[in-house]
Amino acid sequence: MPVDARDAIRSEFMRIYERERVDRITVKGLCAAVPVARTTFYAHYRNVDDVLLEVEDGLLADLAEVTGRVSGGDLANMDFAVFLDETLGFIRERWRDFHALLVDQPDARFVARWKEAVKANFARRYPGARMRQNWDLVAEMAASAVIGAYTWWMEHPDAAGVEEAKRQVGRVTAAIVSSL
Repeated sequence: MPVDARDAIRSEFMRIYERERVDRITVKGLCAAVPVARTTFYAHYRNVDDVLLEVEDGLLADLAEVTGRVSGGDLANMDFAVFLDETLGFIRERWRDFHALLVDQPDARFVARWKEAVKANFARRYPGARMRQNWDLVAEMAASAVIGAYTWWMEHPDAAGVEEAKRQVGRVTAAIVSSL
């Protein structure tokens, strides 16, 4: 099955992004690396940041799909261990992209958007807690801790296996929830 131009551009962009800041990636250089004509690039994107945004959107949408599939739409009663297994499995499947966005060239926009998604899920999982004092602070801490744990795991894959990462995310989340 042939790879379409959009997929080829996105894939090559991420390969380059692993080692190069986004502000140093040019349309001309990206098109030469793919290779595609610049008119082909501009048929799909306005600039290289649009490529990065599409990668972010795809990862976040896929994470939301994992959440929806595992929870069946009922986050309050989902099995958190299964959720962590599935999320970590998805991150492993897309290791290169997550590693690039969290470790190689940390993407603050991606992290902020992911934290917003985690906070929204946290609010759905603990609906009564939103009325508590300092809810926003607690939700921010939970989201930061979870993404921080995933990032640490990606920075040190040999130091902590998947089971250890899962155990620590579960412990941190439980400690934060107990503060509500």
